[in-house]
Amino acid sequence: MATIKGLASIKANQKAQQENAAAANRPKAEWFKFPKGQSSVIVRFMQELDSDMENYREDRGIGFIAVEHTAPGPDGWKRRGLCTIADEDGGECYGCERHKMDYKEGWRQKQNLYINVLADIGDGVKPYVLTRNGNSGFTQSLIEEAVDEGSITNANYRITKTGEGTTTQWLLKRLKDEPFNDSAVKTFDLDETAIRKIPYDKQAEYYGAVYSGSTSDSPSVNSTSKPASHDDDEW
Repeated sequence: MATIKGLASIKANQKAQQENAAAANRPKAEWFKFPKGQSSVIVRFMQELDSDMENYREDRGIGFIAVEHTAPGPDGWKRRGLCTIADEDGGECYGCERHKMDYKEGWRQKQNLYINVLADIGDGVKPYVLTRNGNSGFTQSLIEEAVDEGSITNANYRITKTGEGTTTQWLLKRLKDEPFNDSAVKTFDLDETAIRKIPYDKQAEYYGAVYSGSTSDSPSVNSTSKPASHDDDEW
């Protein structure tokens, strides 16, 4: 049986247990997706893209674009984390270090839009978190809507998916019908449910859970071990 000896080791173990418990109890979002066999969904955006917009609500915050890294490989999407290279408390980032070592491997920064929407995708009208590439045509269309209309929360929109695989596109169209009733809707806290900021000294272990690339030339981070992933990591 393993033993934990010494106060320093005991405290470190207790801290690790607390961190694991906090991760397991992390609030979860429901994610927007197209129902099987359906290529068009009507949504109402629940957040503006700026606090100066016409219908901004402080209790709901704003949708935003996050700069992130995911581990390369088929399971890399399970471990998405904010890029920390620009942090005031150090400015170190495992993903950026890996990308600098091999820019072809797949560690480059990625920009992703996160925003709350109301939609009926098979279980009645309810809130979901919608995410899309921050540089996609869909995101650019949404930004243009925000600029031109002054608000994106005051109408329903039709989102249409075209193409397959790497050619998939989402098209956006503002509708004139009565928007979904949002009076009793509680949005997801994007900072708690949609994005993850992993401390630098934990990043190698975090990404290592799904990363199967070479670690022989790994940057100087504590560990690249692969602990078992949990269901709430698959987001």
